[in-house]
Amino acid sequence: MVFDGDCNFCRRWISRWQQATGDRVEYLPFQDPTIAKRFPELTREQCEKAVQFIDTDGHIYSAAEAVFRALAVAPCQRWLMWCYQQIPGVAPITEGLYRFVAKHRTGFSFLTRILWGQHVEQPTHFLTRWLFLRLLGIVYFIAFVSLWAQIDGLVGSHGIAPATQFMENVHTCSHAHNVWDAASIAPTLCWFNASDSSLHFLCGGGVVLSALVILGIATAPSLALLWLFYLSLSVVGEPFMGFQWDALLLETGLLAIFFAPRQILPGLTREAPPSRIGLWLLRWLLFRLMFASGVVKLATGDKTWHTLTALTVHYETQPLPTWIGWYAHQLPLWFQKFSCGIMFAIELGIPFLIFAPRRLRLIGCGAIVTLMALIALTGNYCFFNLLAVTLCVLLLDDAALRRFFPTRWRNLPINPHHWRCPCWITAPVAAMVLLVTTMTLA
Repeated sequence: MVFDGDCNFCRRWISRWQQATGDRVEYLPFQDPTIAKRFPELTREQCEKAVQFIDTDGHIYSAAEAVFRALAVAPCQRWLMWCYQQIPGVAPITEGLYRFVAKHRTGFSFLTRILWGQHVEQPTHFLTRWLFLRLLGIVYFIAFVSLWAQIDGLVGSHGIAPATQFMENVHTCSHAHNVWDAASIAPTLCWFNASDSSLHFLCGGGVVLSALVILGIATAPSLALLWLFYLSLSVVGEPFMGFQWDALLLETGLLAIFFAPRQILPGLTREAPPSRIGLWLLRWLLFRLMFASGVVKLATGDKTWHTLTALTVHYETQPLPTWIGWYAHQLPLWFQKFSCGIMFAIELGIPFLIFAPRRLRLIGCGAIVTLMALIALTGNYCFFNLLAVTLCVLLLDDAALRRFFPTRWRNLPINPHHWRCPCWITAPVAAMVLLVTTMTLA
């Protein structure tokens, strides 16, 4: 690939393409004195006008086609060349766009700095995954410790809604012939034993497994068991565990299993790159959480949301308001309306920044985290706010987090030979999640 070495815009994007193709494509500026000797058929005018790709058979391709052919050597980028060659209209449109960008490189170079900053290259997420999983472990720890302290009074044998009675009712009403038929209706380990000691075992096991996730020991198996234990307790404790944060923790925990590293002992240098499918599924979950939170308020038809006056009654009617919530309730009407408007802007507009270029995504992360912090200050929603912030961590990349980590972690070697969750597992999971969420939203 021959490019203009004096163009900042070209150099930025060449560095990104080079990261994708590795040493399978050689990138050289046309100012290199060896270019004229190696490729005498190339003129300076051609190279100044567009990038040139010289294939192994000697054929020269220019502009958009040159870019797509260079990227086609990377396994995950071949679809671009296929679209260029097979889909009618793609070739002329992309060539037209390339000519437009080439004529306005200065402006697009500025736009690149605005949207991506200094890091145009493909981001890595080793540190991002490390922080996300530790925070998720803390959330699980809080959830199990909190439930353990209340389990006897809620679903114990002498509790408000005993688990044993729940299991008997489900078995009787479902007319199940065996435990497996019953488990398909109410998936819980309590089908084997719903005694108080079994409930305590699930809670205690959850605490221990949470600690293992925080320490980074056998993360994937620990997350799988954590999800199973929490699901089991959620089923028998449905009257008390049917809140938004319980469902959010179960969905986050399930997706995190496929996002976690596979080695038993902790060590960033031994980890395979995080699954990009897993990363985007978790980001999609954050988008649905935030966007649906805004839509559902308007869909209720409650006039207080439409007139932006809902916060005048929210602080005194929410569950377990904090002492700061009392002061928030005393704020003037204009400020309550302003706050409600900002809340809608964050819930309905900011989620789309999750899929935007790097800098916009970081802005979205900051806005959602700020909203969650304000909610946590004025009301007690268990671990919901911390779990939402945990999902926001996935909007960051290693370049954004590197300054907060030890020096030895800042330049991690990427070893593609480490085992990672294969696409034949993550792709069906992704398809299932997208199908279910699409049907739910519809």
